[in-house]
Parts: sequence; structure tokens; C-alpha cells
Amino acid sequence: MTYFRIHSAETADSMKTLEHALLSPFDEKNMPLLVSKVFPLWNVSGMSEKFNRLYVEMIIHTNMHQNALQFEMKNKTSSLQAISFFAHKNDMRSDIWFNSAVKKLSDSEKTIFTNGRKYLLMMDEKVFSLMGADDLKLCLFISLEKGWGTRILRESLEKIQNSSSSFSKENPPLLDAETSHAPRYLWLWTDGECNVSYYIENNFELISKEEYKPFSSATVPYMTYIFRKKL
Repeated sequence: MTYFRIHSAETADSMKTLEHALLSPFDEKNMPLLVSKVFPLWNVSGMSEKFNRLYVEMIIHTNMHQNALQFEMKNKTSSLQAISFFAHKNDMRSDIWFNSAVKKLSDSEKTIFTNGRKYLLMMDEKVFSLMGADDLKLCLFISLEKGWGTRILRESLEKIQNSSSSFSKENPPLLDAETSHAPRYLWLWTDGECNVSYYIENNFELISKEEYKPFSSATVPYMTYIFRKKL
């Protein structure tokens, strides 16, 4: 879905820690930390902090699929620095968390909560309809420190691509039988709330730019973007 940079200016210490980066499957025990970091950027105006934290968690869960393509990266002190979630066009996602969370909300909150998820799913389907069977979608991409976003994207893609050609009982493939080839294109969608310039600067091809009128104001259009990059 998006790329978020949640950090201050680059420092010598922050760059030095990149030397000790450790890529691993995303651990849902880190969800509260991730929510707390993203919460200031994704909150819904006029809603309570409790609701907004749940809304942020909904966004993260909606971008998770039932595959082995959710990654996190930590530094040498085991502090979470970045996450990257991927999917193929036929990968499934679970509704268990959403169905449980929505029961806790008032009717007005349910409307906002459900409409937010519908928007995410609608944009996902637009991207999936453009993808080939062997293509890969970048669903969520968050960097908590300078330099870690580029690092996790590079290493997680390398891990996915390598798993399609070299694996064993101890190192099982990350791709299923129907998508066992190395990905041809990396696809993603984003919107005006995210760091659109990152993709342009990193040689992604703009495929679509459209206004999403339900989120637009009278003076400011809410723009959505679909990008892809050959791998």
C-alpha cells in the first residue's frame, strides 16, 4: 500500500546500526509498537485516541495476507526498525481480526471503520487486476529510522526471489506452487497521505493516477497512485 518514513534526520549513529540489520518474519507481538509509531499519521480527525489506534491496527491487518511474505527488520539491540508486507494476486487474507474488532464499535464508528477498509480493499483489487500471476504486490512498507526502508525492501525482495530458485527442507520456498517463479514486477498503490516521491525517485513507473472522490474535499482532491517496477 504505502511507504512511511517515521524518523528524524539521518545521524552517524543511525546509519551505523544498519550494519547489524536482521531480517526475519514479522512477529505480531510487535503490533502494539507499530501502531504507536504510525498512530500520529493515520488518525481520523475528530475521533477518539482509542478508536484511532484500532483504526491504525485495522490498516495494518488489512495489508497482511496468509502467506510467508511479511517481514520485519531489527537492529543489533533487537529494536524494530522497518516492516515490509507482500502478496500475490491470489493470496488470501483473514477477516477474523476485523470481524472481532468491529463488534467493539458504535454504529457511527463502524461506518468509518468499514468505509476505511473498503477503500483499502478497493485499491488492492485495482492493483491485483493489473498484475500477472508471477508479479508481486508491496502491501505495506514502513521505516522507523533513516535508511531502513530501502534496506528492508532490498533484502526482503532478495529473499523472496532466491527462495523461488533455491530451497530445501530447512529453507522452504516462500512462494506457493502457483507462483513459484521469481516475480517479474513489483506493484503497489499509494495516495496523497504517503511518500509518493519515494517511488518516483526510485525508478518506479507510474501506471495510474486517479482522484478518489469520497475522500476529496471541495478544494483538495484526494489522489491515488499505482506504480510498478521491473525486478
